[in-house]
Amino acid sequence: MKESDMFQPVKSLLEEKMHCDVYAEVGTLDVVGIGKSYAVAVEMKKNLTWKLIEQAHSAIGLADYVFIAIPRPRSHGNRIAASYLKQDGIGVIYVDDDHAFVHSWGRRHRIKKRLKPLRDYVLPHHKMTTGGVKSGDGPTEYSVTIDNIKFLMQYHYRNGGWMTVDEILESVQTHYSNPKPSVMATLQAHWNQEWCESKVENRKRYFRYRKGQNGEKSIQQITR
Repeated sequence: MKESDMFQPVKSLLEEKMHCDVYAEVGTLDVVGIGKSYAVAVEMKKNLTWKLIEQAHSAIGLADYVFIAIPRPRSHGNRIAASYLKQDGIGVIYVDDDHAFVHSWGRRHRIKKRLKPLRDYVLPHHKMTTGGVKSGDGPTEYSVTIDNIKFLMQYHYRNGGWMTVDEILESVQTHYSNPKPSVMATLQAHWNQEWCESKVENRKRYFRYRKGQNGEKSIQQITR
């Protein structure tokens, strides 16, 4: 079972049992559930490893509830690891084929005051992404949208430069249900600033492909 195969059962569990809106690949977190008054973080792996425990531990203070999700083990599993999870208040979700259930509940954690609420990190494309699919493992609807925007903006860079979101959307179809504000927010996100710059003139925001320090990248390079 791949991590990406675990996503849909975990998503259904968070939606149906914990009444959350579910998002994937939010920062370093595999799955995020946002409830009315709480946030849930889930780290998924094919096996119970110390790296998985470390990743889940790093989410403490960012989410109210933290879980790991692994395929349902055939034996009782690693009791030492289970002891660490219980001590840290991290819950365990088992995935059995297309079904997921809570094996053990952790405790509710205090959110660190210096951190923004987890819901503030969620963007529209996180709802369209499959958890467990890391960059390079396969295309997502978001990555296809971004690749198409990059392609257009690089071409336009050579033929004028700055573009409004309206001009971008005239040429690029996106997966967003509400394209204009979603593209506006995505292009201003810090993880896209390496290739995209923006400015405001006369109360209107413009975007432009950012030329690299070593010269303009080829289309093949930016659309991998």
